[in-house]
Amino acid sequence: MSQKVQVEHSRRSPAYWNHLYEAGYRVKEPEPFERQMFRNYVTVKAGQLAVDVGTGLGHMAAHMTKWGLMVLAYDFSTVAIADARTSHQSCGDELAFAEHDFNSDAIPPELVPGTVDVICCRHSFEFLNRARFLTDARRWLTRAGVLQITTHRAKRMPPAAAHQGLRDEDIEQLRRGWRYMTTYGLDGDDSLIGIVLRGPR
Repeated sequence: MSQKVQVEHSRRSPAYWNHLYEAGYRVKEPEPFERQMFRNYVTVKAGQLAVDVGTGLGHMAAHMTKWGLMVLAYDFSTVAIADARTSHQSCGDELAFAEHDFNSDAIPPELVPGTVDVICCRHSFEFLNRARFLTDARRWLTRAGVLQITTHRAKRMPPAAAHQGLRDEDIEQLRRGWRYMTTYGLDGDDSLIGIVLRGPR
């Protein structure tokens, strides 16, 4: 049975996250509403190639394979990846897990420029080197590719946890380098949101 673990979002090392997962930390599995909104706004199609960044225990990645996508799922926590591989063996060859740190490691060779249809960052974008990652993401995606981010609005978070979300100005800056941007709410007070960036340029 998992226990409640306090997360310090300013801590980003793999060792720190390994400790959290070993202590029982779990990201809540996406509920049906969140999954349906993802499918609607991203316009998921069978046969697409998706990349799940910061996959954790792989729940969203597994759902994407059920929709007919081929998924490459990455996390820099060895504990999370080991658990995800064990939990989602039924997905077969459509889902591949790998350990990777997008802030410091070299780009994985399987992320060939112009080949990825969907990149998913569910509660992981806050931990990335944004400038580097956004540049890389635009390179990996096809011309019509989509980067989807699930995050909190900082202004809707308790003051002590504001760093766990994105400020309005951070969200607005995401428009740069994309043809279209759409946001949608995932809870009653618009604290949890989805951001869809489509058409890298």
